[in-house]
Amino acid sequence: METDGQRVYSVLTTNEVGEKMTSEINQISEVFLLSKSDATLILISLRWNSFKASDRLGDDKEKLLSDLGLVKVFSSCQESDSVSSFAGHENLVSTPFCSHEFSETCWKSHLNNLLERKTEEEERVLCPNPDCVAPVGPDTIEKLTEPAVKMMYDRYILGSFVEANKESIKWCPAPGCEYAIELHEDLLEDDESSLDFGVVCLCGHTFCWSCTLESHRPVTCKDASVWFSSTLDTLKSNAWLLENTKRCPNCNCHVQRTDDPVLRMITCICSCSFCWRCFRSEEEHNGKWNCVEFSFQLSMRQVDDSRYLRLWETCLEEYENSKSDLKAIEENGVPRLTDNCSFNERDVDAVKEASLLMVQCRLVLKWSCAYEYFIAMYQSAKTQYVKYLRGEATKTLLRHIATHEELMNKAPTSGYFSSFKVKLSDSSTITGNYFHEYVKTLESGFPEIQVDT
Repeated sequence: METDGQRVYSVLTTNEVGEKMTSEINQISEVFLLSKSDATLILISLRWNSFKASDRLGDDKEKLLSDLGLVKVFSSCQESDSVSSFAGHENLVSTPFCSHEFSETCWKSHLNNLLERKTEEEERVLCPNPDCVAPVGPDTIEKLTEPAVKMMYDRYILGSFVEANKESIKWCPAPGCEYAIELHEDLLEDDESSLDFGVVCLCGHTFCWSCTLESHRPVTCKDASVWFSSTLDTLKSNAWLLENTKRCPNCNCHVQRTDDPVLRMITCICSCSFCWRCFRSEEEHNGKWNCVEFSFQLSMRQVDDSRYLRLWETCLEEYENSKSDLKAIEENGVPRLTDNCSFNERDVDAVKEASLLMVQCRLVLKWSCAYEYFIAMYQSAKTQYVKYLRGEATKTLLRHIATHEELMNKAPTSGYFSSFKVKLSDSSTITGNYFHEYVKTLESGFPEIQVDT
């Protein structure tokens, strides 16, 4: 994932993202002699396009300030007295661009309601007065005393900055994670394979840069969304129905057996009562219950759906196990090797890279199951070839895992350490290159293979 020693993306803390944002604010503020609050509002309004902001300010600074409502007001309107009498002794705050004063309680409610539903199109926060278009900047928020309100507004500004720069900066989508990822597009152009396995955050989450779903190559973003939003649930529901229900012989509806395993007769909502084993009525049994269980022949679609669901769940389990193995290696394996073998930083990096590669390859194999499902649905002539490729990729990964385990076990107790890093790095390179070509081959769609008509 590096080009000439440089990673094509960086993991940033919230503070580091804030520093990038503050740098742009300071530049506009210093060059055009503006307050940092006004510079912030200008950049928010222009979607953090510093070049556009510089051009507009250079052409006609006063016009831009006027167009954005950043003209300060020094007189009070009559509404102020009514607000003061209603608010009692509460701190009353207005923007510098209007004279509408509101209590901190009103400001908190206004910001809560506005920022919770703010969309990409609604970039600016305006005065609580519904008839006023005065923008609310950091200087207004600073007048408020409640820290929670200030934190909320700071998150809004930072979120606005990241959203405007989403081609190069994105928040990690993992729940609770506060890291951001910055993509270095100039380096990516020279190394297209760098994102074969998605973006890996420091929290351990791997995701697709384009759609922020879990990294899902070789499946397209559209198909991955369909898989998560409907296909997987449908497969699970159908599997549950096959396992836990039978069709009523009268109306063909699914009927679930009660918790009583002894109860033989089941009554459907259509009032038809039938035997759970042979589907005959109680009268047809004539008191004899030694009937043979009747089993329906599953359709090819049902057989395939069950197989793909089992395949997905197996690969999912292997993927989760590989993540647990990675954690164990980082917490126990690496310290053991460092203590016993005097590993240096590059040796440790080689171990981590080889271990992480196993997780990434397991993720690719998991999603190749979904890829195979879609191929079987729409281009069945290619299914056997896809199965063959997945099998070969699995063998390649298993060889890498075997090499990794052998080296990890032998290094601390023998003279094996001298060739440890070379062999492990070679295995990682071979496996990584193989999976890179594997993903590219699947994504090509095999145009040379004729599709069923």
